Amino acid sequence: MEILGVKPGPAVGQAYKHLLELRLENGPMGYDAAVAALKEWWAGRQG
Repeated sequence: MEILGVKPGPAVGQAYKHLLELRLENGPMGYDAAVAALKEWWAGRQG
């Protein structure tokens, strides 16, 4: 929530699911890589 600047709600669950899918597909990733992937995903959702 802090990284994306969002409040509790559906976006938090969607972000969690996205990161979980990345981990299942690619294995563990470092903090910086996870943050970058999360921000990229979020920017794509914003249009």
